[in-house]
Amino acid sequence: MGPLARPKKFWTIVLCILTAFSLVLGDVTVAFAEQTKEEKARQKMLNLEAANALWRLKRSLEKDGFYSGRVRLNVWRAAAIDAGKFDPKKYEEFKLQLYEQSLSDSLKCIEYYIEENSHHDANMCLQTWKEHAKEIDRFDEPTYQELVKRIKALKEKPSE
Repeated sequence: MGPLARPKKFWTIVLCILTAFSLVLGDVTVAFAEQTKEEKARQKMLNLEAANALWRLKRSLEKDGFYSGRVRLNVWRAAAIDAGKFDPKKYEEFKLQLYEQSLSDSLKCIEYYIEENSHHDANMCLQTWKEHAKEIDRFDEPTYQELVKRIKALKEKPSE
């Protein structure tokens, strides 16, 4: 073999390896392109699902009670996480709004049942108020004690 045969053989082998590599890479690129289309469709569906869940949550905050709102909040959180669009600040805002609404409703409930002379129902509303107030760090011991006194007075009051 002459001095030119060795480099020619080397470059032939390198060329064959590069050709094989480019063919394999081409197949991977085609498979990746198909996966991208599927992934885009999936992402579009997840975004739509998250948007629908957000709409339902906002509607629930306006019209529904605490437990329905809490379910909607959790559904929105899961859908937003799946879509990659979860915002913890937004979540905390919605949660705070939900609990504040519950505190307001619970106080109305307590007042209603005190007027109706139903200490048991008023006490149930008071316990809801207490737990939800603790959840968002809005528990006020003096207010709680004042409501407890009013409910106890109702219990000790003779029936008419």
